[in-house]
Amino acid sequence: MVLPAVAGVAVWGYLSLRPEPQPGVEKVARSAAARAAGGVVSARLDGQLGQLGAALPWATRLGATVADVCETDTVDHGFAITRDTWLPVTCTRTVTVYSAFDGDFKERLRQVDTALSAAGWRAGEVPNRAGTEGGLVEALAYAHSPGGGASAEETAVAAARPNVAWMQYTLPLKDDFVVPAEARGNGGRPTATVQMAQAPHLPYLDDGTALHDVALKYPTVRTRYYVDWQQYGRDRLAADAYPAHGAVLVVSVRAGYNAEPAGP
Repeated sequence: MVLPAVAGVAVWGYLSLRPEPQPGVEKVARSAAARAAGGVVSARLDGQLGQLGAALPWATRLGATVADVCETDTVDHGFAITRDTWLPVTCTRTVTVYSAFDGDFKERLRQVDTALSAAGWRAGEVPNRAGTEGGLVEALAYAHSPGGGASAEETAVAAARPNVAWMQYTLPLKDDFVVPAEARGNGGRPTATVQMAQAPHLPYLDDGTALHDVALKYPTVRTRYYVDWQQYGRDRLAADAYPAHGAVLVVSVRAGYNAEPAGP
């Protein structure tokens, strides 16, 4: 009787703990619902970038990176002994626009702050600068701040730091930012990161290149599928922007959309 019992436990354990079938990421990404949702998200992000570009006529657009990727992953159950389960397939579109400009750097920061505020973009908080409204002007001031109790030497070092400022924003969520019900919009606000740098320095934003490079390195992994991928890159930015211009502006907007998991 012992052997049948052990065999029964083994069968029960196998059936209980065997991994669930992975959702078909490509199947979900290519579904009508996901494509419709992605189209709405794409138009909305392009509209935000177009509005900002029109408000900053002195910024010369150089190029753009687009990363529209659908992916899934296993659920982390910690130390619990349980079967692997999968998260729903989530799609995210990131559009990053690279521009060059000239003129007084700090004045351009103020002009970008004004344009972003007028467009309804809400800035995040600047560390250790309570009571400020946030924005790129305050971010640059923070970057050059030596901190409390700094010596004269530390103050001079802080003042000599590169003119590089960055800030995260949430974008306005208007009525037209809607994805089809069957694609289950994730309910989160679209976000943005804005960074400006004066020559010869370059800003760095994660425009999706690192994630895409990992996908290229492991082509047999089927947990990620690219709906759209267009690359620009920092090396090309440096060649296109300098020495013809005095500074660069990089704006990256991002929004996600969910879709029901499909079979493997």
